[in-house]
Amino acid sequence: MTRRAKITPSRITPSKITVAAVTGALLLTGCSTQRESLTAGLGVAAECTGPQARAAQQQYAETWREAGEAIGLKGLSPSRADVCEVDTSTYAKNRPDGGYRVAFAAQGPTNAWATSNEEAFKHRAEQRNVDVLYASANGDVNKQVDNVQQLVAQRPDAMVVVPMGDAITGQVRAAAAQGIPVVVCSGRLNEGSGAVSTVTRDYELQGTLWAEWIAERLGGKGRIAMLSGIAGVPTAELPKAEAKRIFAKKYPGIEIVAEQNTDWSATKAKTVAAQLLARYPDLDAIWSDSAITNLGVYEAYSQAGKPVPPVTGDVTNGFLKAVQGKNVPFALGAFPPEQSAQCLDVALDALAGKKVPSQVNVDAAVFTDQELGRYVRPECSDDLAVPTVLPADLLKKLKLC
Repeated sequence: MTRRAKITPSRITPSKITVAAVTGALLLTGCSTQRESLTAGLGVAAECTGPQARAAQQQYAETWREAGEAIGLKGLSPSRADVCEVDTSTYAKNRPDGGYRVAFAAQGPTNAWATSNEEAFKHRAEQRNVDVLYASANGDVNKQVDNVQQLVAQRPDAMVVVPMGDAITGQVRAAAAQGIPVVVCSGRLNEGSGAVSTVTRDYELQGTLWAEWIAERLGGKGRIAMLSGIAGVPTAELPKAEAKRIFAKKYPGIEIVAEQNTDWSATKAKTVAAQLLARYPDLDAIWSDSAITNLGVYEAYSQAGKPVPPVTGDVTNGFLKAVQGKNVPFALGAFPPEQSAQCLDVALDALAGKKVPSQVNVDAAVFTDQELGRYVRPECSDDLAVPTVLPADLLKKLKLC
């Protein structure tokens, strides 16, 4: 069952031993040597060096290696892998048959990816007998601040948050202080948020894959533009920041001549790309975080009669359908909307008192234009995020296939 949170319209504008529940502190197993955790956002100081933590870190690093090799990059490894196991026994509730109330502070159905993300969560909730308290931010972090506050007031058993920005960190911390385990989903918050786990495709991995592929293709020299989504949203800012760091540190011969936001809109991206084309007619590559953006880039270049430069990004069926049979070089790494189901599973593990990883790097397809035929779904909607594991009946309901 899913119901909307009781949201008022007043501001609808665009480990160590747990001391007490109110502290939001968590037990990190296999940890020693005090150090501030870099990625978990747990608000505790810990170095995770035990055998279970090391195994989790090795698995995390393996996802980097496999992703790099998928597009011809050898030896990729994460710059850090602070993965701990979090003891959530303080949150345990004895409900073997489910019946939990889980708050879902969602992005809102602002695009097809977000709609699929929410529907995958609700579908998983039905499978696991979870009552969902739903609140849409409509892509607005200020609205999400209110949403989280009011969801917390309804005393859910757990909360899953798709963060629109770091402005909600205080509200998430307050939820944790009240004994509500919070899972950050498809995004990331600042350190000290109190979240028990962050479940997302690694942003540094995405940014690294795209930067290194461009550098490899250009031989370390060339003029590029960088196009990212909504300003301030982690999914846009973090991959871009990592890519810029790599270009600056390793490839001084690559010049970033322009940076623009496209709001993950193909229409806006087409306008931006047309302007870039007029000003920089001979770009060597376009670092992009989205295939939605790439569709606009393809349309702008095609209408101008110019070959599309190498592009990067996540994956949408519309882009693959548009460039099938065309000479458009690309490297794509999926950011699967279905990861929200995994976020719910982690929240339910916390409610069962199971140990959960402090961060989960969601598995995702990584491929180049040479494998387009393996992933394109000509019979499905342009809006479909591919590959997909959503069931056929849900895809039909969403008019995606």
